[in-house]
Amino acid sequence: MRKYLPFVLIALFPYLIIFSLICIFKGYFMDTVFHNNGYSLLLVLLILYFVALVCAVAVFIKGVTKKKKSLEILRFNMIIKLIHIPAYLLIFVVGLICSLGILTIGITIVLMILDGMTIILSGLIGLGGVISSLREDKLSIKKAVMHGILQFVYCADIISSIVIYRTVKAIE
Repeated sequence: MRKYLPFVLIALFPYLIIFSLICIFKGYFMDTVFHNNGYSLLLVLLILYFVALVCAVAVFIKGVTKKKKSLEILRFNMIIKLIHIPAYLLIFVVGLICSLGILTIGITIVLMILDGMTIILSGLIGLGGVISSLREDKLSIKKAVMHGILQFVYCADIISSIVIYRTVKAIE
């Protein structure tokens, strides 16, 4: 169970963003959970991001140093990216709605930044898996570079994670 904890923390981060939005827009949660203190909410969000970032870097390092098999890393990367799809869609819709008003455009900007922070988490895992696959001679350098870059591009990262996982799995 302990080996899955980094992946769970990374998978949960965008859902904490959604929970934060619920807290902001529904006074009840903000009052009962954070005692109407926006800084507490921000602190929890930043702490979980830092912990998830440390976990993502650790998985990346394990992939690069061959301490984890590439197929295992790529499988978790694909699962995390698929789990993130509903959260990204909901965050996108809220950001789109908030961009319609002058007073709420700041929320859209913050959501864009948080989305960027989230893709860094899953992108690091994907990059670690790609580098590990390259070192195990399961990918060409051209494919590794292409998929390594695509791990940090919205929408393309999901397709890339599926393609790279299936490619490496077919070789094994």
